Amino acid sequence: QQVRDEAVTLLLAGHETTAHTLNWTFSLLAQNPDAEAKLHAELDTVLHGELPTLADLKRLPYTDMVIKESMRLLPAVYSIGRQSIADTEIMGYTIPKYTDVTVFSYFMHRNPRLWDQADQFMPERFSPDNEKNLPRYAYLPFGGGPRICVGNSFAAMEARLLLATIAQKYQLRLNPGHKIELEPLITLRPKGGLTMRIEQREPIRELA
Repeated sequence: QQVRDEAVTLLLAGHETTAHTLNWTFSLLAQNPDAEAKLHAELDTVLHGELPTLADLKRLPYTDMVIKESMRLLPAVYSIGRQSIADTEIMGYTIPKYTDVTVFSYFMHRNPRLWDQADQFMPERFSPDNEKNLPRYAYLPFGGGPRICVGNSFAAMEARLLLATIAQKYQLRLNPGHKIELEPLITLRPKGGLTMRIEQREPIRELA
């Protein structure tokens, strides 16, 4: 039972969430060509056609911003379950001890009181200067507090490396007429998958 449970956890937390993050990221880039162009320019300037390494990530700030903004708009883990350990009150609501509570990060990430133009894809909101001014717990792609996801650093690294590797060589385009629908199951996935075309791209030579 333990082996099974740990295998399922590894598959779900170590593979499915990152796969959905990349799905959503490429669909958002396909719909926001200006952001996509900035990403490509950074990759071509920094990597010069070489595969990205861990050491390269600190030189790819816009790549990081793209992943973070994708996880804001369409977090693979869109809700987080907790249980109250004591009687408490939140915004006038009484929550008895041992009550199951669900925090929906999807809605938190789109709250216009916390985010300017909350429904827009704007990676620049995660620039170092902007990110440090975000309200605490306004951004919860991995949860927060002492029970934050233990794999958050690895997942962020994995997603950035994958995005840089793929986007350096290819562009993904949504097929005309394809309607994206959300399917919130254990993770947030595109219902029926994403119908996209893969196009090989040429590096921006003048930046190489």
